Amino acid sequence: MMQSTHQKIVVAERYFRTGKLQACEALLRQLIRRDEALPKAYELLAYICGNRDQFEECEELLLRASSLRGCSAEALFYLGRVQLQRGQARAALRSFQRALACGGDFFEAWHETGVAHSALGEQERALAAFRRALAIDADSSELHANLARTLVELHRFDEALRHCDRALASTPELVRAWADRGFALAELGRGPQALQSCEQALALAPQDSAARMTHAMVLARLGRHAEARAVHAQIAKLPPDSTYERGHWLYNTMLMCRWSGWVPMVADTLARVGAGEKAAVPFSLLATPACPATLLACARTYAQDQYPQRGGTAVFTSCPSKQKLRVGYFSSDFRNHATSQLMVRLFECHDRQRFEWLGFAFGPMTADPMAARVAAAFDRFIDVADRSDAEVALLARAEGIDIAIDLNGFTEGARPSIFARRAAPVQVNYLGFPASMGCDFIDYIVADATLIRPGEYGHYAEKVVVLPGSYQANDDTKAIGDARSTRESLGLPPQGVVFACFNNSYKITPDVFEVWMRLLHRVPGSVLWLLRGGNAAVAGIEAEAIAHGVESGRIIWAERLPLADHLARHAHADLFLDTFHYNAHTTCSDALWAGLPVLTLAGRTFASRVAASLLNTIGLPELVTRSVDSYEALALSLATSPTKLAALRRRLHCNRTETPLFNTPLFAKRIEAAFEAMWERHRLGLPPDHIHVAGS
Repeated sequence: MMQSTHQKIVVAERYFRTGKLQACEALLRQLIRRDEALPKAYELLAYICGNRDQFEECEELLLRASSLRGCSAEALFYLGRVQLQRGQARAALRSFQRALACGGDFFEAWHETGVAHSALGEQERALAAFRRALAIDADSSELHANLARTLVELHRFDEALRHCDRALASTPELVRAWADRGFALAELGRGPQALQSCEQALALAPQDSAARMTHAMVLARLGRHAEARAVHAQIAKLPPDSTYERGHWLYNTMLMCRWSGWVPMVADTLARVGAGEKAAVPFSLLATPACPATLLACARTYAQDQYPQRGGTAVFTSCPSKQKLRVGYFSSDFRNHATSQLMVRLFECHDRQRFEWLGFAFGPMTADPMAARVAAAFDRFIDVADRSDAEVALLARAEGIDIAIDLNGFTEGARPSIFARRAAPVQVNYLGFPASMGCDFIDYIVADATLIRPGEYGHYAEKVVVLPGSYQANDDTKAIGDARSTRESLGLPPQGVVFACFNNSYKITPDVFEVWMRLLHRVPGSVLWLLRGGNAAVAGIEAEAIAHGVESGRIIWAERLPLADHLARHAHADLFLDTFHYNAHTTCSDALWAGLPVLTLAGRTFASRVAASLLNTIGLPELVTRSVDSYEALALSLATSPTKLAALRRRLHCNRTETPLFNTPLFAKRIEAAFEAMWERHRLGLPPDHIHVAGS
């Protein structure tokens, strides 16, 4: 009597349980070839492939199983594990969510959900998932170690220390937990104990780069600088690592404004990136002195490793009768975020006669007024947060998108795999990531003549689109609140020069900070007004100020406020001092819109020239300097000459409405001309090439 498919599956399961894997595989492949397979057949065969480290075939089999009715929660979870192992954290999250929906709450799925969010840099979400797992099983040392790592990233060092201790109590050989314990203790000011933890980590794993870097940092904090330098020399000799650890560590120390060993650490990281090592993710280098060639090398290595191109089989919808060019903007930041604050008015000003505009939102949906305004500005607004990268790319092609604009690049929440799968025939890097993405599937980068000069095009994998004026979109309707505040109410002195910089803390580097400290010494009664970051950054800045002989009371902290109120308080500052390597971008246009002059130093990279682009466009090129000495000299000259500052303010007030920077309808025409030029080349069968848009 012939066996039924169900009976054959039972036999295969028996083979699998008893270790007769060859017979099991033969039977399962027979079922699959005859198209008789139930989900269990694909699942079992996937487990066999996974045990052999054949992860690509394993994932394909599990994807097939997941498309069939009756797929188990275990298989969905295993699919997520495989996807996570293959660097597909976003896809893994969707698999874990399906596993939880199918099998109910179970520890492994919540734990791996946290791991996936952490891999994507979404630490708050990682923390929430880890805590769901903790409610199910509070005894897992691996979970406590991962919780500690996430809490360190969130700068919640007391909590991180508790979870390190819980992890190490049951599993004392966890190297990363010892290293994280050392880092947390150092940030809590417990240097000798931090040193002991680092030494314990290194006793277990002498070659561990994270433990060595924390060890060097702790030694420097304890004033043992010769030993710290020796450790940095040892770090430089370590073999290449494949986890981008150096870049993450470097960025984290910059975020906290802890600069011990910063110069050699930057030099070592940039040298490794230049040699093709996976030493840093691209975003972590933007605020360093990296040159354009090194940034491109970093982006190429990262893109090839994490986002291999998958668009070879892409088929695009062709509609000869279509009258309008279809442009899709893709972003995780269609909410109260700097990207939307710049872009929303452009969305509203776009031409609806010649174009159709679609927004693809893959970030968390919020109920704030900006999110509603952005959604209303598009002809169609599509929430794709719960769809896979492949599904989003397929949807964009089905919608007939001609040009896809990636507003994220490699910033938080980015999903480059959508574009690696070709969401549209023409794909563009714009605004969110001020550097090359280093990949073949992005055709253009939007810039201007200040940001990228003709001799520098070779440092960009994309073809360069040069807009007249500035590349940056702006909102010419942005409201400025009533200036009811006083200096005193904001914690500022009633008299004296107020130098301001509202950039994020990771953009503040030791070289610019030294200039700022010299200015405070040379301008009696002056203060430096900075945007408050995390507690660790505040402590770091105040410690550095004291080390430079400046009492911490001359650093004034600006709390985060709603945008209109934030713009209004600019009236109480005298001069905005820009950071060097990663300029003020949105913060520069905010200052100029609010009437506050900005002093910048134009560097070699896109990110270090944005303020220069804005100042040139608004007719204040004299505020663009070319060297540290000229930056410092001009800052001192302006700070000691109220007449010069008053004249600059008057010119800025006039130029705000008379120059193109804040003329959003004009900017819309210019960038639309760029889109049409891109599309015309594609329509004619020509490859992407550099495009210069004429002024209008």
